[in-house]
Amino acid sequence: MSKKNGVPDQFKLAATLSAELNPASPVIMAGDPAERIALASRLGYDSIELHWADPARIPLDQIAVSCREHQMDISAFATGRAYVQEGLSLTHEDESNRAAAVARLKSFVDAASPYQATVIIGCIRGNLTSEESRARCLDLLANSTRTVAEYAAAKGVGIVFEAINRYENNYLNNAQETASFIKDFQLPNTKILLDTFHMNIEDGDMEKAILDCGDLLGYIHIADSNRRYAGAGHINIKEIAAALIKADYRGVLSAECLPLPDSDTALAGWITGVKQAF
Repeated sequence: MSKKNGVPDQFKLAATLSAELNPASPVIMAGDPAERIALASRLGYDSIELHWADPARIPLDQIAVSCREHQMDISAFATGRAYVQEGLSLTHEDESNRAAAVARLKSFVDAASPYQATVIIGCIRGNLTSEESRARCLDLLANSTRTVAEYAAAKGVGIVFEAINRYENNYLNNAQETASFIKDFQLPNTKILLDTFHMNIEDGDMEKAILDCGDLLGYIHIADSNRRYAGAGHINIKEIAAALIKADYRGVLSAECLPLPDSDTALAGWITGVKQAF
């Protein structure tokens, strides 16, 4: 097995970046992009995952220049802040809100296209208003996701749909449910994003969940049981690493974890914890 910096070269390690840090939000870096990207590169990261509510606000030119200088790339655009900060939802009861959510995701696709980056659909899917609304919400979600995914395919951009725990979203919580949603609605150009923090809550057998996804597995977030960096909680990261190798997953492992006890410690601690797992 060929390795780079102690990690099999089938994986890329991504650091998360946003405009500001929040100790309750799982983004590991903020501040001057050039400075932070340089530090991530020195530590051994390969990629940057961007977390903004609106791609129009991202200093993409500066980020792209810094990535080129350090032989890094942009792995993905996370979109959840459009829901958290602005309330945009793919399943909102108001049609104009749903249309705005789809338009925002298309703008993320446009931003991702020059970098061959992935666009993440997570909490922008919204929540069920009641159990009786489940079927309608799933239909709305599938229709909206299909629209975005087809648009993204034409732009050479992949879509990944994240399984999120019940305390943050009240449906499509585990790997099986999320994979079934993608399959049942035959969503094109759409794979699944698994996050070890969410899996620790929702998936009884994390190795089986990874293997069962098969070719649908498209992106990985790694955070420990307390949502801190890998090795700061009780998840067996070695078992996760072994399962990803067994599944022949080839893609991004991203540090979507809390910037605790501080950004620099978490940034260095995550990559150390992941490397030790291999």
